[in-house]
Amino acid sequence: MFSQLAYESPDEVLFGFAKHPLNYGFRLKVGEGSVIPEVKYILKPGFERSQELLVEEYRKTTMAIMERMVNLGFDEVQLDTEFVEPMVTNKTWGSSVIREQKEILQKYYDEHGIKSGLRATVADIRRFERGLRDDKYLEMIMDAFESSAVEGADLLSIESRGGQEVFSYSLIRNDLTGILFSLGILAPRDVRFLWKEITKISRKAIPAGDTACALANSAMVLADGLVQRRIPHTLAAIIRAMSAVRTLACYEEGARGPGKDCAYENVIIKMITGYPISMEGKTSAPAHSSLVGNISAAVCDLWSNETITVDDFFSGKTVAAMLEMLCYDTSLMKESIASGNGKSLQQLLINSDKYRDPQALVLSPDKAFRIAKAIVSAKTDYDRVVAAAIESIHVIEEEIERLRLPEVEIKYLSSVKNFFENAPEEDKLIDEASRKYLERVENFKKSDYEL
Repeated sequence: MFSQLAYESPDEVLFGFAKHPLNYGFRLKVGEGSVIPEVKYILKPGFERSQELLVEEYRKTTMAIMERMVNLGFDEVQLDTEFVEPMVTNKTWGSSVIREQKEILQKYYDEHGIKSGLRATVADIRRFERGLRDDKYLEMIMDAFESSAVEGADLLSIESRGGQEVFSYSLIRNDLTGILFSLGILAPRDVRFLWKEITKISRKAIPAGDTACALANSAMVLADGLVQRRIPHTLAAIIRAMSAVRTLACYEEGARGPGKDCAYENVIIKMITGYPISMEGKTSAPAHSSLVGNISAAVCDLWSNETITVDDFFSGKTVAAMLEMLCYDTSLMKESIASGNGKSLQQLLINSDKYRDPQALVLSPDKAFRIAKAIVSAKTDYDRVVAAAIESIHVIEEEIERLRLPEVEIKYLSSVKNFFENAPEEDKLIDEASRKYLERVENFKKSDYEL
């Protein structure tokens, strides 16, 4: 387990640079002083009717991306193909898409010198009602990883869902015990289980990383904006800090980055591991709104967009238009590095969002550094989660006036602080929470988490 941070100070951390850079794909260098656009996409329903339709549409999507690259004169890009369920349940579908895409990337490298990488994000199609560990759906997932690696995927990722059944039940009920149980016990155990297996079969592909999308991002979306607060924003921020522990677990089982963009907790992860990370922010607006549009770019190595449906704009494919926006963002960041103004641009990105919301505050490098330090100071996943929660509460408390939180949020923060400062011992929580949620959450099974 990581016991110290990769950096001595948050001032060392800048977009485009990682302590442990990666080289892969067609001469793509990540974390060596360049911020690279990573474009994500999903097909409209209907193309999953047949393998031929699916592969052909992904071919057209990839061509649209690469043609836009050539037309605008940009020379490095990463693609993230997020598998829809039929690409996992049908044995050859996902790997056929990867093979087709890789051939196109090879063509544009040979003919135009475009450096590129390809991430395969295999969908977590496991059914909670059937169990997470011994079922045909887990076997399908692992087959998809292995075949994707064989067909040329450079990176392997997943948005794993362990702990989601208890987390979702608890989040909408403001049940802090369930939130702690899911993030401190269930989710890390599932991540470790999955990534032990993924790293075994990764072959030449790099086991890249996981994301708390099913957990912390659910809280972020429910928190919503400054008017419609469906859950407290302070809680969403605390959950983000806590979620870094379950995401960190995949790196402790062999993942090496670059971390997947929808893991906003990657800011904390980079402080601990020094691995490159992908991030998303303002360019994820077509998929979801957030209060962290600029600050999330402060330490990124790839800059992404969250998933966009492949459709048509006046300018061409939606995915090509999104790529163009990403390219201009990354071009600005690269120019700031080349001109010696990287730290100035970084500070502007931070300052523009830092006090907009607690969710942005905990992603500020100076605050994320503190949360990361609290995490590595603890020795178990559970203690790490509690430490992350308490430190994030301290961070918010210190900036309470600048955050201009509503009175109801301030009072809520006090009660949450009391809960985490008096959190039960791990064994006691496991015993009590297991009995409680076996009764209340229909698909929760102790066997999924070795309890």
